[in-house]
Amino acid sequence: MKSAKPSFKFVSAESPMSSANLSAGFDVLGVALDAYHDELDIELDTSQKGVSFRSNVPLPEENTASRAAELFLEKVDYRGGINISLRKGIPAGKGLGSSGASAAGVAFALNVAFGNVLGLNEVIDIAANSESSPHADNVSASLLGGFSFVYSKSPYNAFSIYREWEFYLIIPKSETPQSKTELLRKALGEPVPFEKFVEEKYALNSMLRGLLYDDKSSFGKGMNVDSYHQYVRSRTGLYSDFVKLKKPLLDSGALGVCISGAGPSIIVLPGESMTLDDVNKITEENGVTADTVETKVSEGIKIKKKEI
Repeated sequence: MKSAKPSFKFVSAESPMSSANLSAGFDVLGVALDAYHDELDIELDTSQKGVSFRSNVPLPEENTASRAAELFLEKVDYRGGINISLRKGIPAGKGLGSSGASAAGVAFALNVAFGNVLGLNEVIDIAANSESSPHADNVSASLLGGFSFVYSKSPYNAFSIYREWEFYLIIPKSETPQSKTELLRKALGEPVPFEKFVEEKYALNSMLRGLLYDDKSSFGKGMNVDSYHQYVRSRTGLYSDFVKLKKPLLDSGALGVCISGAGPSIIVLPGESMTLDDVNKITEENGVTADTVETKVSEGIKIKKKEI
């Protein structure tokens, strides 16, 4: 436990969405994207105790933003109060890192308020453990920006590589169940076949090579692997749109197509000749009702305002 005093009483931040897993990178790879973001204000109040929280959309009392604040305050041994105002801009339940962005934004903003008393990896660990099923691929992407690779657990640690790449998102309008991520994680109880395990390691290395050499084709090849988690989870029926769209998207010039996070959203790495109009045409032809969005890689959380 680190004892710290605040440097700022008010911090405002903007936390970007993320797309995690990217097929072969289950739980260890994510990318921050600029299509959507959450905005939040953190205000420290020494006259009260505990966390006070409000949001522009209904959220459960136990939410990742509040949990991140509680874990941070415990870590720095702060006995005062904190007021959190959250304005959700990231669609929830679509595999776009909505809960992770909230947790990452709060943990990062609080660290700024306390003079960056914690290292970034400590902030990542707090944000990751704010999730009901802890994982760091989403939160590390939002925090670090670019493509984040999680390389250890307990505590979580990550590094990132930034590339100015463009993606398309296909966000189905179909309803998703509550606690979708937990439900889909529980579906992963089967042992991974040895050949599939090795195949995914090749694919992940292909993605890393793509980033190191700025080679989108290499990265897309890794995205396209029929990963174990996508295969098993597809049997729940929640990935039916992905099953319909993957082949026609690849046939129309996509370099890579996979599920974003726990889905049902789909992330597409387009080739040079592919346009968003092509994506819209394919979704319509295959009977998929969805929003389609053009997005670029984000540099991560931005601090908008600080007050002493």
